[in-house]
Amino acid sequence: MTKLGIDGFTAFFRYYQDLPHQQLAVAELWKLMPVSLLEDDADWVEQYRNIGADEQAPDVFEQFVSKLQLAEIWECDASLISNAEIDEMNMCLARYDITTPQRINHFLSQTAHESGGGRYKKELASGAAYEFREDLGNDEVGDGQKYKGAGYLQITGKYNYLRLSQYLDDPRVMEGVDYVAENLPFTSAGYWWMDNKMNDLIDGGADVLAVTRRVNGGTNGLSDRQHYYDICLRVI
Repeated sequence: MTKLGIDGFTAFFRYYQDLPHQQLAVAELWKLMPVSLLEDDADWVEQYRNIGADEQAPDVFEQFVSKLQLAEIWECDASLISNAEIDEMNMCLARYDITTPQRINHFLSQTAHESGGGRYKKELASGAAYEFREDLGNDEVGDGQKYKGAGYLQITGKYNYLRLSQYLDDPRVMEGVDYVAENLPFTSAGYWWMDNKMNDLIDGGADVLAVTRRVNGGTNGLSDRQHYYDICLRVI
C-alpha cells in the first residue's frame, strides 16, 4: 500500500468543508491519534495556531474543477475517480496558476489525451530503453525502469525526477515511477506545464495545435486532443 505523501495529506486541511463524510473521517482520525498529540499544547497544535503578525489566514478553498466535471471530460463514471485525485488535481491547478478557463481547458485536454482519459498514470513500456541515457540523468542500472514516464504528462528520467523532488521538497519522488504515478499524477504534469511556460503560450492565444506541438513535439493524437478540448469548453 502506498503511503500518503505530504501534498495528499495537506489536502485534507485545505479542502475541508465540514461535509458529513469529512466529519466522519476526522472523527476516525481523532480516535486513532496518540493522546500526546491531542494535548492542547502539543507542538503541532501550537504551530498550527501560530499566525505571525505579518501573516493572514488563507482564503477559503476554491474548487476549480469538480469530480463530476472531470468525469465528463474523461468520459467515465464519477465513481471511478477518487476524492484524493480531485484534491490533488485542484492543488495542482492552484500551485501552478492554471486557473483561467483557457489554461484549465488546455491542461485538462492534454492530460486527458496523454493518460487515455485518466486510465494511465505511468508509461506502459518497461523503461528499459532509457537505461544509461545521459540526457535523462540515468546513470545506474535500473534507472530506466525506475524513472520511466510517470504522471499525466509522463515526466521521465532521474534528472527530471530530481528537479521535481527539489521543487516540491519531497524526497519520496526519488522512489520512482510508482510513487509519482500514485501520488502526484497531476502535480508532476503541472510542474512540466510550468517549466515549459505553457500558461504564457496559452495566454498568447495558442490553439490546440500550438499547445500540442509544445507538449508532444509534433501533432500525434491531435484529433483526440481536440476532442477532449471541445468537451472542456462545454464542461468548464
